[in-house]
Amino acid sequence: MSSKKGKNYYLRKKPKLMNLFEKHFNHAQKVMKKYFNESKIEELIAQIRIDSEALIPQIPYIGGVKNPFTFMLIGSVATLAIFRALEKAGLTYREIGEFSYELYERINESKRRKLESANKNPGDANFEDAHVEFLQEFEKESQLKKYPGDWVMEFVDGEGEPFDYGLNFSGCGIHKFYKELGYEKYMPFICLSDFAEAQINGFGFTRTQTLGNGAPMCDHRYIKGGSTPRAWPPDNVQEFDKSLLKY
Repeated sequence: MSSKKGKNYYLRKKPKLMNLFEKHFNHAQKVMKKYFNESKIEELIAQIRIDSEALIPQIPYIGGVKNPFTFMLIGSVATLAIFRALEKAGLTYREIGEFSYELYERINESKRRKLESANKNPGDANFEDAHVEFLQEFEKESQLKKYPGDWVMEFVDGEGEPFDYGLNFSGCGIHKFYKELGYEKYMPFICLSDFAEAQINGFGFTRTQTLGNGAPMCDHRYIKGGSTPRAWPPDNVQEFDKSLLKY
């Protein structure tokens, strides 16, 4: 899966990555209290740490720190290890989805508090000129498809539309990673985390389809000052493939 360069890149950063994962696990432990006793939680977190470390060499290289999507890809490793542990512990597919949504709510609430403590409005970050300009530049870079495991994106101008801007993804690094490892079925839960981010940070977000739900693209739309409803349960979320709930 990974080139030698990519494997070495992540292995060199393994101590730092494990520290990042630990923050993820701390949030997960709090959600686990709804499902397991303390001894079982300790057992699960220990296994998740081992699993996460084993996954590090398999992360696709997409440009390292020069590509901000690298951070999202790295974060998906910790989440995948959690999914696998919960599955082995006997949680149903729907229970794992609910767990995932609550986990990402906690993660985004933590990020929001940090921004607010720095006197920043969490809802503005995605609409700052520098961020929008970065997305426009990344569109050009992504279209080159330099790294097979990377995102491929088209920027959509919102002029004359009921949104500020949009992003159409024809390629998603996390989707490719999960699919290659045989865990594509959990991608819809990763997709739903975008709604948790928007809801908690106070901006509007809509989407009708995602790669993770079997569509040919993900059509993100962002609205400054808008509102986003909670997307769990997902039964009425347009993008969500309801047939998956049979698991």
